[in-house]
Amino acid sequence: MKMRSRARMLGAFIGILCILLAAGCASTGPYLKWNQVDAGALMRTDAGRQAYNTIRFSTYGPKAQQLFGYFLYKDGIEVDMGGGIPMTKLGKKTLTEVMADYRSVEKANMYSAGSMLIVREVFRGDAVVGYTAADINIDVNIWDVTKDDGPPVLRLVYKDLREEDGLNKRPFRRNY
Repeated sequence: MKMRSRARMLGAFIGILCILLAAGCASTGPYLKWNQVDAGALMRTDAGRQAYNTIRFSTYGPKAQQLFGYFLYKDGIEVDMGGGIPMTKLGKKTLTEVMADYRSVEKANMYSAGSMLIVREVFRGDAVVGYTAADINIDVNIWDVTKDDGPPVLRLVYKDLREEDGLNKRPFRRNY
């Protein structure tokens, strides 16, 4: 008898949680589509040589080695990362300068297992509004949270994809 009531309570809890999550996702705005690009080829084009507003963000938490990513975006766009996410505004940078910054940050932190940056162009409608460049172990998503007729506001959300091996909680890294 107790098992049935617990199962019902759990089922009701999961149902309510799903409704709340769906309501929360609906209010965040549309998810912007992206396309992964060849960073080397992009750096040889006009778009790759152009300087964009740039922010560097990093993972946080119990992992010994933090991961880094970048968002390069066009003028006139505001970026919201939510509260508490470690972020640094770098001013205007080209993709080449971002790659150099990534190497210097990895070297300054004495990290030896970082990956090459995965570069994706981000679309708002049919136009490219920016580029993400992040470690392979970070899943970066951009959401359009623009209010009515205001300036475009994009929200950057990311997830640390590293797995823990369960034995001594070392982060799993792909060495590229």
